Amino acid sequence: MNKNKIKDDGPPTLAGKPPKGQETKFQTASLESAEWARLPSPRGRCPISGLSRSAVLDLGVTVPGLIVRLRRPGAIRGAVLVHLPTLRAYLRKVREEQLGKGVAE
Repeated sequence: MNKNKIKDDGPPTLAGKPPKGQETKFQTASLESAEWARLPSPRGRCPISGLSRSAVLDLGVTVPGLIVRLRRPGAIRGAVLVHLPTLRAYLRKVREEQLGKGVAE
């Protein structure tokens, strides 16, 4: 069974307000059950990891599939979304590496 398989059972869930012009493409959900979340505001912190906005963007360079940039055609600015399952999996992996492999929880 492939855990990374993308489910296609309706629009993706988003914690918070959808990006402008993308309102019909997302279904709102709580932070715990959402698949995507907006990037934290400037000087804000990620509610999942506590990381700053710039730290999440830096992780997006090293962790494939963590962030997605959405822009309307012809627009200069857009929205950046964070894939929450990927972020949670990355944090678990880092925790396991720091604790050592084979340590029971």
